[in-house]
Amino acid sequence: MARQSSSAGRRSSVPALVLVGLGAFLITIALALVFFVVPAQKKTPLDINSTTVTDTVPGAVLVGGALASNTPTELNADRAECRAPEAPAEEGAGEGEGAEGEGADGGETVETLDGPEADDSDVQLPVTCFIDNDIPLYSQRRVQAVEPSDSDVITMQAAQSLLREDKAGGDDVESLINATIDRVTVDRVSAMPVDEATSTLQVVAGGAGGDDAPTGFVREGLQYKFPFDTEQRAYDYFDASTFTTNPIEFVGETTVGGIDAYEFRQELGPIDMWSSIRDHFASISDGYDPAVESVLASYRREGMTAGQWGLEGDPERAVDMRRFYTNTRTVWVNPATGQIVNGKEDIFQFFAEDQAEADAFFGDKARVEEERTEPTRTAVRFQSGWNEETQQVTLAGAQDSADTLNTFGRVVPAILGILGLISLIGGIVLGLRGGRGGTGGRAARARA
Repeated sequence: MARQSSSAGRRSSVPALVLVGLGAFLITIALALVFFVVPAQKKTPLDINSTTVTDTVPGAVLVGGALASNTPTELNADRAECRAPEAPAEEGAGEGEGAEGEGADGGETVETLDGPEADDSDVQLPVTCFIDNDIPLYSQRRVQAVEPSDSDVITMQAAQSLLREDKAGGDDVESLINATIDRVTVDRVSAMPVDEATSTLQVVAGGAGGDDAPTGFVREGLQYKFPFDTEQRAYDYFDASTFTTNPIEFVGETTVGGIDAYEFRQELGPIDMWSSIRDHFASISDGYDPAVESVLASYRREGMTAGQWGLEGDPERAVDMRRFYTNTRTVWVNPATGQIVNGKEDIFQFFAEDQAEADAFFGDKARVEEERTEPTRTAVRFQSGWNEETQQVTLAGAQDSADTLNTFGRVVPAILGILGLISLIGGIVLGLRGGRGGTGGRAARARA
């Protein structure tokens, strides 16, 4: 009998040890997933390749080529204020026989361009003749990962353009309003730019070739992605149109297509584009790079009169006009992954004499609304957000990423932890029972 009790105790201790070992193993795996494996996977993937396209909406644009040549755009050519004055009739013309549209022989005259023409080279048309209003505009952006990228950083290249749909066709240059080719190297976890002079930004003007901006500047602020585990606070955000960094404020929690999202909003302007871009270039290059001239050309207009811009006061007063930029930017971010799942912008660029005049104009909502209807100083007006197809594709990718993090960061560790705890407790209980059985056997032998 004594040998049987001892044997039974040994048999019960083996499965008890197995259960304890299995429980400890499962709990260790669960903890490793939570504290080591999943955090290591919270990095921006190196295969980023995404395209976002906005809805096509009515907007306005100042056609630089028309302004430079003092030639009305096609949409404005028939407006009375945009037509060059006719040449005065020659002395004696219209008198005598045939004055009412008939020739000297009594026949009908045919109007030709062979006679004297009006010399309109000195006739400066109002700026409104060069602004196409209520035209279909849309924006598109492609972001992809490029070198250098490694386990810690990723370089993202974003090609963004604003286009007019009514000019789309065989000539993409004609439809292009403006474009940028932006490159920035960021930390794969925080999404913040590295503290090195690696950022570049190429600016392309509509209808013209692009010029490389001076390269190698240090950038601050988020742009194409937020950090993993995004917080409910303001972040610095870089604006490629003005080369400036400004806060983007947390607005609130919401959902986009069923996915948890934080809403952030940034209100900018009016910002003097000519000054901000000039100052940026001057700060990163030795001297004044000649390439900057072509980049800045469309941001300042000299040698024109107040009357041409529709300004109050003496219409013959010479004015120096600069382009000012305003934008209300809204982005929706999945907090787990930091991925932007939707976005929209309300961009308004206009010309003003100085900062004070720009602030006064933009602060007068009635004047801004009047400018929307009858533009006299608008450079660009574009208000749109991501189209439905872009949202669906982006949401699908964000859902996959969020599901993966949730599965391996919460669900699997929870299951493994529960199973491990059950196994550990079962092993301990079984071991204690086996121990009590062995003690009872020894006591029986002692009584015998």
